[in-house]
Amino acid sequence: MFKPAFAATLVASCYAAAASTSETENIEHISIYANRIATPQHDVLATVTVLERADIIARQANDLPELLAQLPGINLSRDGGRGQNSSIYLRGGNAGHTLIIVDGVRSGSATLGYKTLSMLPLALIERIEVVRGPRAAWYGSDALAGVIAITTRRSSTLELHANVGSYGQVGSDISVRQQRADVTLSASAGISQADGFNAQPQQDPDSDGYQQQYIKLAADYRSVYGLWTAQADVNSGFYQFDTSFGTEDEANTLSRAYLLGWQQQHGSWQHQAQLSRSLDSDNTFGPVSRSPFVTERDELNYQAANELTNNLRWLGGVNWYQEHVGKSATAYEQTSRINRAVFTGLNYQHDSVLLEAAVRHDAINHYAAETTWQLAAGYQLSEYWQLRLSRGTAFKVPSFNQLYFPGFANPTLQPEQSVADEVTLSYRAANLQVYVAWFDRDVTNLIQGIERAENVLLASVKGLEFRVAQQWQQWAGELNYSWLDTESRSSGLPLQRRPENTLNWRGSYTANNWSAFFTADYQSATYQGADFFSGESYPVAPAHTVLGIGLSYAITSAFTLRAKIANLTDKQYYTSRGYATAGANFGLSVSYILQ
Repeated sequence: MFKPAFAATLVASCYAAAASTSETENIEHISIYANRIATPQHDVLATVTVLERADIIARQANDLPELLAQLPGINLSRDGGRGQNSSIYLRGGNAGHTLIIVDGVRSGSATLGYKTLSMLPLALIERIEVVRGPRAAWYGSDALAGVIAITTRRSSTLELHANVGSYGQVGSDISVRQQRADVTLSASAGISQADGFNAQPQQDPDSDGYQQQYIKLAADYRSVYGLWTAQADVNSGFYQFDTSFGTEDEANTLSRAYLLGWQQQHGSWQHQAQLSRSLDSDNTFGPVSRSPFVTERDELNYQAANELTNNLRWLGGVNWYQEHVGKSATAYEQTSRINRAVFTGLNYQHDSVLLEAAVRHDAINHYAAETTWQLAAGYQLSEYWQLRLSRGTAFKVPSFNQLYFPGFANPTLQPEQSVADEVTLSYRAANLQVYVAWFDRDVTNLIQGIERAENVLLASVKGLEFRVAQQWQQWAGELNYSWLDTESRSSGLPLQRRPENTLNWRGSYTANNWSAFFTADYQSATYQGADFFSGESYPVAPAHTVLGIGLSYAITSAFTLRAKIANLTDKQYYTSRGYATAGANFGLSVSYILQ
């Protein structure tokens, strides 16, 4: 069984290997969302993963949840296949403890309390940034475990992609861009569908598939008064699922987002403003009933940053958003609320010392007010080694379902609140990057309940994260390992669907015009919760290892053919009790990128 000492041993072995690595220059990723301003990743006092478009394509993931599950500190629980509900647990937090930001805009359903990622098209995504640890001092509610920030496509040229795969999977997408003087226009569109497989073998004996289409239009205008941006995207779809409650087993989904933005550099000042409107709709239905849920959000962001001295940077701003339940199957006691917030922070860097502090105050009408903060310090031990320490607070406001849904609601609910600590040691050389992070988070007023939402006293999450990535000539390897220890203090039991040990390994080889990769993903036995009426624990989900292999071949400089086989050994396993997962399956895709 994997233990924390295992990661420490790997750190030592990787340090020995680093002595022989090349001194060539390494390409540095930029973090945009960790501190709300573009910062070199090695200067960010948080654990951050950045995937650019090339990384996303190379991994050949079936969908966004599958891609995220390959990253350190993220566990995935699936209620069936592509299109069905998937829950992301970042560092042991609940699905609603990770804030999802799309193009700088808070995203998700106000009734549900979080963003479902299963129907967010991977083909629409240009960039993903995962920030681990509390970020409420910058972003407010929901960022207890971290932030997943998604940037949608703005292709620099003409791109065409098409794919087919197992379970009737087929899809295609196109992205174009046109520039005229100071104006840049871009557009992306795509469609995909699959027959799927039976999500719950003990329920309906059918296949549960999905169908989806999206379109995005964007324009940029650069003037002496700054950069002006406008965009609109619409993502609609349909998916089937299995349920033991009623006859509703199909759903139509729709998400729309409209955005206007402005940014300008004036002397030492940087200004950014953004106005957005978004809609999230989920309409479940069956032969005799229909349950629509539609929520809308209007949001305004403004921030300013200034280099006060060569070593000291200040950033501050305001955030306002209004959430509204536009339509629901049952009338809510309250249908709207407004959040007003101010935030500010300082970043200091001198020689080997980095310091950071931030604070934010949120006032929510009809509810409460919260003040959150975070402090972090880093020290460059040597040219390659860095030590980071941080502490931060965070909160999550209860959703409209938890507060106002008749029969389930509890208007006396308090916000979930947390205090988290982290210590990280990292090593960064030209061809080798290593980090090991220890974190400890206590969550008070954790919201749970089936018949009625209630605050439980305390839940604790602590763990260890380890990552090593190495490049040697044409070979590359990446190993991610996570150890989690979770507990609900009211019951003394672990939090459900959080495996104690998770390991993801990926190895690849690149030649002149082709490349290949091999993956191995391990998850230890996982607690699946307890029966609500008897209190007896369900059987744990058994440990499992899933293997995969993929190839990529550049036919010409513009055409690339890719193929993969996932679950190579046809492993039978599950991550959510009662729900099936995909067996051995293949994918084949072709890309055309105008050079």
